[in-house]
Amino acid sequence: MTDSLRGTLPPVYQPLFGQFFDRPKVVETRATCDNCVMCDSGQPSPVPMEYFRSDTKCCTYHPQLPNYLVGAILADPAPEMEEGKRRVREQIERRSGATPHWLNRPRKMSLILLGYGDAFGRAKSLLCPYFNGDDPAASCTIWRHREAVCMTYYCKYTAGKRGFDFWVSFKNYLWHVQRTLVRFAAQAVDPTVVEPAFKKHQLTLEDIEDLPPKDSDYAAWWKSWVGREEEFYVRCWEWVKSIPQRQFALNVDDTEAGKGYLGDLVAKYEHLQNRILPSRLVRNARMSEQHVGDKVVVTTYHRYDSFALDKDLYEVVGMFRPSETLEENLARLEAEGIELAPELIEFLYVTGVLVEPGARPSSENVDPATLKAKRSALAAVLRARKITIDTRALEKVEKAGVAMLDQLIERAATATTAAEIFGEEEPGATSP
Repeated sequence: MTDSLRGTLPPVYQPLFGQFFDRPKVVETRATCDNCVMCDSGQPSPVPMEYFRSDTKCCTYHPQLPNYLVGAILADPAPEMEEGKRRVREQIERRSGATPHWLNRPRKMSLILLGYGDAFGRAKSLLCPYFNGDDPAASCTIWRHREAVCMTYYCKYTAGKRGFDFWVSFKNYLWHVQRTLVRFAAQAVDPTVVEPAFKKHQLTLEDIEDLPPKDSDYAAWWKSWVGREEEFYVRCWEWVKSIPQRQFALNVDDTEAGKGYLGDLVAKYEHLQNRILPSRLVRNARMSEQHVGDKVVVTTYHRYDSFALDKDLYEVVGMFRPSETLEENLARLEAEGIELAPELIEFLYVTGVLVEPGARPSSENVDPATLKAKRSALAAVLRARKITIDTRALEKVEKAGVAMLDQLIERAATATTAAEIFGEEEPGATSP
């Protein structure tokens, strides 16, 4: 099992996830966490680099731990989990971010994370509270029970954009799992607890001053579990690990949203393994380029995976014509004395240097199935929260891209009114 996708999962998921996860795991050899490739170790670079800090690496992120994973951490008897337990308990005691569904980051931190891209990997003040810089060999103290983002993020991908697309899809599926299970687990342990409904982009005085929530608010959420939050989280974990696989499939994979997320994940995995090239390819006109001497440094599908092309090769791929098939382009170039090996074409495609004619930038080039899955997920959350929206709000959903749909889903998970999801300025939003 260790060589399968299932073997890479946190233990609570391993008996629950379906047969697809018995397929071989995806290994990322270029993202070397123990010796971070994004840190300055004296490696040569044709252009100035903004490296990650060696004492933060990519861990300038505060995870959102679902209730049952918090319980899994607290219940784990392994000696190597003791430091993680201690840190989790500190977060619970602070109360900021501790709710029946999540052990979340402070809400002020969530606003910072909306626009901190240039500081990622570099801002020491944003270091994950579960990162142990004193023990580089085990810097993440909760790794065995990590959440969706931490489980699927890589700075570089062995299979290029195919790998990137797979891990993004895997993250989306895991978020669907988390959103579903936290709700069912909390309800099973105590249906009287209340997940707070915060207004988007609005902070309380306590949020701004880095204080715990008001005692009255906290008590309204936790009811009789105030002071017994650890016990509640452990019971959520016990409930999740006790459910039959069929029940998990019924409530997670077999829902309309679940079918979309899992179907997209399977499709991305197949695309990663099959390595089928499009029939027509041209040089990516939208990639970022820096011309330095006899090299061209390009950035395509991921901001942290730039690489240098020989200028001659850069010019050659610019000779590809959209009116010709790949075979016709290669035959024409060969007649001109230029021969490109199949392995080189594969490399140029997976790294995003060669793209299909008319393809949008990778951040926008989303498979329709992904958009459909996200719209279905949003609809499912709206139904669960008993929130209705009218035609104008529906139009906004139809026009939304992946990033916006992710934001809408996250807001909907805790909203009580449509205005909290679409904004007070959204005239098309209504609620019962």
